[in-house]
Amino acid sequence: MKPAKATTPARGRPRSQTKRIRILDAAVELFLRNGYDGASVEDIAAAAGVSRQTVYSHFGSKEGLFGLAVSTKCSSSGIDPERVDHQRPPREMLPEVARRFATLLLGDDAKQINAICTSCADSHPELGRLFFQHGPCQAKRAVADYLAAQDRAGTLVVPNPEFAAWQLLCMLKGEAQLRVQFNCEPMPAEDIDAYIDDCVAMFIRAYAP
Repeated sequence: MKPAKATTPARGRPRSQTKRIRILDAAVELFLRNGYDGASVEDIAAAAGVSRQTVYSHFGSKEGLFGLAVSTKCSSSGIDPERVDHQRPPREMLPEVARRFATLLLGDDAKQINAICTSCADSHPELGRLFFQHGPCQAKRAVADYLAAQDRAGTLVVPNPEFAAWQLLCMLKGEAQLRVQFNCEPMPAEDIDAYIDDCVAMFIRAYAP
């Protein structure tokens, strides 16, 4: 499993920010490898080379750290409002965003995070809410912000960008995500690509000026 972000400190980066990134990298790796209950704050602190108290001072709680670890994983996959270029036209930007989302959604990490939330549904019900807030909602915000910008520019007509963003993201899940969810044989990559292209083309036609 690749770390969510490089942990090499950038020149001039504050030491506290460097520690925060190291903690998030360690949390992503240990949560995915060991599950939520199997990844203690002590283990995460040791892997990050910081104290247990430093973890709490940055993130407040283990639950808060889990939520931000999910957010970090989404951001590293390009599903982040700051990594969607509002200047690029929909026929260029939306297929790229759609493929980033599909890659994240169909990957082993997403499957593991879903398994964590499901297995902890009774003992830690807040994890599902945190995953929804920092995963799907972050992706929705990135797409909605882009669609709102296109509506202002007149390249698309999107009266309700958040509603439209959910439409696109939910449409992209399709058969491929169901196959992953139920441990079925995965769809061939070329079929996934064709499905994504059709979804984006249909979406653009629906919101064309």
